[in-house]
Amino acid sequence: MSSAVQPIPENERSPFPDKGWRQVGIAFTMLGTAAAILLLMGRHPVCPCGTVSVWQWSRDPAENSQAFADWYSLLHVVFGMALFAGVRRLRPHWSLPSVFLAVILGHSIWEVAENTPLIIGIFSGGANAPHYEGDSLLNSFGDTVFALGGAGLMPFLRWPAVALVVVAVEAAVTFGVGDGFVVGTLRLFGVDI
Repeated sequence: MSSAVQPIPENERSPFPDKGWRQVGIAFTMLGTAAAILLLMGRHPVCPCGTVSVWQWSRDPAENSQAFADWYSLLHVVFGMALFAGVRRLRPHWSLPSVFLAVILGHSIWEVAENTPLIIGIFSGGANAPHYEGDSLLNSFGDTVFALGGAGLMPFLRWPAVALVVVAVEAAVTFGVGDGFVVGTLRLFGVDI
């Protein structure tokens, strides 16, 4: 029997519904649950500074991760790409909507974890690390949109293009705010950058 007609093993089937409106409902439920958890954790809906903006252009530490998007949102594009690639690799039989729901779930879990005191401390504790007190709900939602954008690129990109996007994002964040995956990781290991 060819692999194209073999039934999908039970442990590889998507746990997500296969109907469009049910998938939309699941997506909104995951986003709403993450938002509720973040509110219970004391996160602000918008910047406590009173400014609501689409993009944070300034380097005001009080506004880090408070606008809908900022330089760090670009890193979530790469995270979304990685989530998509990981789910696609582990569950090649899943439909694209199921993969995107898994990306939303994975990113929602990260958004909650990212706003715990432990992760906030790690991100802001290194030498010369930018001031960080966690995300507003607006920024968490924006970061999820950016992650979905990254996931949405993956079906159209070959690996050299993926590598180019990753390098371009890292360069943009490094030059934009002096941070990023590489610089942040070096700071975690005590390198004074």
